[in-house]
Amino acid sequence: MEKVTLILLVALAGLCTLIGALILLETQRVKRDLSSGTPPGRRVALAGRNLHLRCKGTGHPLVIIEQGAGEPSRFWWPLQDQIATFTRVCTYDRAGYGWSDPAPGDRTVADRAAELRALLAAADLSGPCILVAHSYGGLIVRAFARSYPELTAGLVLVDTAEEETLRQPEVLTMYRRFRVMLRLFEGLARLGLVRFLGTLVDLERFGMPGTRAMEFAAAADDLASIERGSAAERTSSPPGCLGALPVAVITHGVAFPGPFAVLENGWKEGQERLLGLSSNARAWHAEDSNHMIHLDQPEIVLEAIRWVWEQSHAAHAAPAHARA
Repeated sequence: MEKVTLILLVALAGLCTLIGALILLETQRVKRDLSSGTPPGRRVALAGRNLHLRCKGTGHPLVIIEQGAGEPSRFWWPLQDQIATFTRVCTYDRAGYGWSDPAPGDRTVADRAAELRALLAAADLSGPCILVAHSYGGLIVRAFARSYPELTAGLVLVDTAEEETLRQPEVLTMYRRFRVMLRLFEGLARLGLVRFLGTLVDLERFGMPGTRAMEFAAAADDLASIERGSAAERTSSPPGCLGALPVAVITHGVAFPGPFAVLENGWKEGQERLLGLSSNARAWHAEDSNHMIHLDQPEIVLEAIRWVWEQSHAAHAAPAHARA
């Protein structure tokens, strides 16, 4: 019996040593990822952390792109290059994604909007801005528009979820399950196992946010933030609250697959409520696209951005007495 116990203890000690070595190795790899090479944009210092910002083009109003939950900004770079032909446009990685440092968890959607405001100030980017958002990012830019109307020149909502749609019990249950899965992958990523898996298969095809633990943690916290914040933050905004702000609402035509199908219930009605936020709103329907419209039919997104940009550019170019 003592011999068996000794063998088990030795095996356990060996396993712990192996796990520790894997965690140390992966930690060093993450540090190398963030420090080695030159990021495509620049890392902006913000409250003891750095956020990665990539800007191109010239002109006003500035376009800012806010990605969805678990979505790296690089998915938007091809479209960013096209927008840069007529105005200045920036993408950025939220905390924990890409080249951006992680942030403490338990943050709200309003916290993320405030961080975007701080990033614009730290990077010396003057507003007002046109905010382009995909999916979860729509919550952030609408919170931004409510808190900083003077910095908001227009919104382009690319298949963004509306608050009441997200409050449905079956939708919240689905996201809670995905958070558990993301936390599981976060643990595997700390051991370097997700990085190894990425050498065998294309993880982006399966919707993975990356290979590093901080990216899975960031995605999980994005989803958790849907249920955080005040009741007002989690409630649909009243009709007309954005006045005549130019707003484009782009909706998918191909239904959500698998477990995401629960989002179809009330999605159309939610998009109608988004259109009702402004008296100057226009709808686009991406008939051949699933949720990733900016990848499936980027020309529709580009058309909507240009429409909002033209509306905003004309408004801000008008004399002050004409805008009053």
